Amino acid sequence: MSRAISTIIIILVVSVIPATAAEVYQTSVSVNAPGRVDSDFSVVIEMKNAVDLDSGQFDLSFNPAAVNVTGVDDGDIGGTVIPIAGWALTGENTIRVLFNLPGIDGVSGSGSLAAIHFETIVPGDCAMEISDGLLVNNLAEVIPASWDGVESVVPAAKTDTKTSLPADTAERKTPGFGAVLSICVLATAYLMFRKE
Repeated sequence: MSRAISTIIIILVVSVIPATAAEVYQTSVSVNAPGRVDSDFSVVIEMKNAVDLDSGQFDLSFNPAAVNVTGVDDGDIGGTVIPIAGWALTGENTIRVLFNLPGIDGVSGSGSLAAIHFETIVPGDCAMEISDGLLVNNLAEVIPASWDGVESVVPAAKTDTKTSLPADTAERKTPGFGAVLSICVLATAYLMFRKE
């Protein structure tokens, strides 16, 4: 009986380690902006743990009474330039930025997606918010990511534009602890009955 308990403990420990590692290395995007502004400044869109990133987009909202967009520069992940494919103001307070790496190799690592430059109209607090983020890998699959702490697989659309994605895209997630535990219990039961 103690052999069966040892087997269960080993299987549980081995199965929990990959689930924990998947959480630690999740792709995340964040906004690095100053809290207060009194002159021209830049906002860097930072990325951590990109895996085979090929292209994507995001919206950045700002206070148009306080600041004005003057330009957007390419990002850099692990020494690879992330070229800006285009950018445009989609309203008086939002800029949409699109990026796309040439070829199909993709890039992995951490760095930045873009640097957005602003001029200050009225000095004071600077509130920026990122939304409608989309990351695509070199196999044309959506990369699940955390956008400034908000989990997102497929962004909610603000417009009536329809995006065609595979039906099972939203279902692709790392198995949770319950699924891993169920697999371990079944494997342990199988091993116990096999020995008898």
